[in-house]
Amino acid sequence: MSSNYSYIIFGRFIKPEKSTGKAGSTLLNSILTVNKRIKKRPLLPFQINYGSEISGLFRTPSDAVAALVYLEEELIQSGLGPVMHWSICRGTFSIMKDEKNNPVIGGKELQLFRQLLEKEKIKKRFFIRLDDREDDFFLLQGLSVWNHLMQGWNLKRDREILALYLQGNDYKYAADALNIARPQTWRKFRSLQMAAYFNVREILLSGRLLSENLDRSAASLQITKP
Repeated sequence: MSSNYSYIIFGRFIKPEKSTGKAGSTLLNSILTVNKRIKKRPLLPFQINYGSEISGLFRTPSDAVAALVYLEEELIQSGLGPVMHWSICRGTFSIMKDEKNNPVIGGKELQLFRQLLEKEKIKKRFFIRLDDREDDFFLLQGLSVWNHLMQGWNLKRDREILALYLQGNDYKYAADALNIARPQTWRKFRSLQMAAYFNVREILLSGRLLSENLDRSAASLQITKP
């Protein structure tokens, strides 16, 4: 049992009618990949609830943001793209066991969070509630710029080269892998604004937008683990 705050992530399809079987399968595969990548960071890794809702529980907001970034990039590489609405909230969420003895998020804080999301009637892709107005504002601005860059990508046309860039390869490697001229892959790198994307991504992953190092451990809130 711990007295630290935790950070919950909720993900839902922006347009539920498009959450087809193929989309759900792509989402599940992406979640499995990301959970392996962030194995030691979450209190409870990403899991799918009710078929198309994602949830995860993290120790710090930086861990939560990193998991969100990694999952979005997996979805892009899989061809699904930025189709999820994301919420990150700070609280004390209990980890309980379901009827199959699997760990799940539960408790009153989860109910309150769901009620908050229903009340807000959120239209934007990101909803941030970290109980610190500056953290909320700066993180939302960073995610908005990051999202703006992704929205400019044409996945149907550029998915292959985007996947190579998002895996950390340069334009020379992309040219060799796709068997096209280097000037062409360089022009594509620039037209996709990959340099700007990686700059914003680095800021998000660095935690510089968050004041998470402030001492908040004095509050009497609990996380119960099975």
